[in-house]
Amino acid sequence: MFWSSRSRGVVANSSPATTFVQGGPALGTRLGPVAGTYVQGGPPAASGAYIVQSNDDANIGCMTACLEPAPSYDTEDWQYVGSNRGAYEQVGSLQYVGPGNGSIDKVVITKKEVSYSQLFIPFSCLMLTIIGLLLFLIIRNQRPVYWSSDELDVAVTSVPFDCDAGLSNWLQGWSETKKSFCCRTEQKGCPAELKECVLWGDPHIKTFDTSRLVFYSTGDFWLVKAPRISIQGRFQATDWTKKNDKTDYSSMTSIVVGGDFLGQHKIEVQSMLGKIMCDGVEVLTAFGSSQCGGATITYDDVGALVDQAMAFLPHKVVHIALPNDVKMQVNRWPNFINAAIKMSKRPGQDGVCGNFNGDANDDMGKDLHQRFGGGVNKDELLFGAPIPLLIPKALPSDKRCPPERRQRAEAICHAEETAAGWSFAECMGDVCDAHTAGQPSIQAQEMREQMGQ
Repeated sequence: MFWSSRSRGVVANSSPATTFVQGGPALGTRLGPVAGTYVQGGPPAASGAYIVQSNDDANIGCMTACLEPAPSYDTEDWQYVGSNRGAYEQVGSLQYVGPGNGSIDKVVITKKEVSYSQLFIPFSCLMLTIIGLLLFLIIRNQRPVYWSSDELDVAVTSVPFDCDAGLSNWLQGWSETKKSFCCRTEQKGCPAELKECVLWGDPHIKTFDTSRLVFYSTGDFWLVKAPRISIQGRFQATDWTKKNDKTDYSSMTSIVVGGDFLGQHKIEVQSMLGKIMCDGVEVLTAFGSSQCGGATITYDDVGALVDQAMAFLPHKVVHIALPNDVKMQVNRWPNFINAAIKMSKRPGQDGVCGNFNGDANDDMGKDLHQRFGGGVNKDELLFGAPIPLLIPKALPSDKRCPPERRQRAEAICHAEETAAGWSFAECMGDVCDAHTAGQPSIQAQEMREQMGQ
């Protein structure tokens, strides 16, 4: 292949891989060792000149790796072939002048064609490369997942927790991670629904399972008895009850909570005649907050009342936030207290607040008096010293048991079998008293009337 000035003409060593590009001066410049690649130098010549460039060296790199050889075809086009070597001459317009008399002639040029299917191949190669790179980066940045066990963090290669180990003490002994895992996978260690037991008046009781009863006896009684939680109430006949109601019925005058879950600390809340104490030492003589073991005691005048009938008196409310999501609220009145205990079921739980088994029928007045009417044993007592156990003898007043209901109540209670710790008066109260319909206590109504409210 040769390049020459127009005066000498260009002799093209034509090959299927050669193209000509019009350019400038008399002499061209060869670039690199690849045969057939020339680039002209200098400004364009008036008479016209050409660059000869090979097409075989184009499209290397990824195209070479991904493309199959492109199909080729032949076509004819006009091209300068040198003075007196062609059969045509351009004079204004291109004219035929006979073989050997012109400088332009028809030559065969081979062109390559790229189809859409051939373009798809390199595009696919590029996309696969990008996807592979992204996957590599994602996997490279992954970190092992760790579960927190009771002893140490262990990489998850198998089941991270044994949900039978320590199940009897899961609430206090398991980590929150283990509780979540075992509840989700084996339905063990799941947090139970919180329910409430309330005690008000002289005293009326609504158990965790929503049965209702009266507990007129005097003494110290189990409200909640569980392996690690102990809550006891002190029931005493008050001067108000004796003078105004003419009965020996009691009211709750103090409540105490302790047990292993509180680290053997004790919190006691008495009526306004008494104190708020932590381990026997008075705390919170005025509104404020205090700690006792793992519990927080807050004393203020806010919160819903257990017995709304007492709303006419100044509110003195003690809130106790205990471990294991146990909560207590105590309303302090002049000579008695009302209380609400909110918690979830504990294994082996029982007490005057019921056994928390979801069945109200085994927590009726007769049942609970039979199980707990005898009071707290001395070696289990949380109060400083016990008070005598007294079973009430007085029958309910007409206010508590109107004449239209009294005859029916007496017939029912005479037919009932005698149960230890359950008096005829308490049976009458369970049948007659308005508390069984969720109404305010008679004691609160009488106090309000007496005070002219």
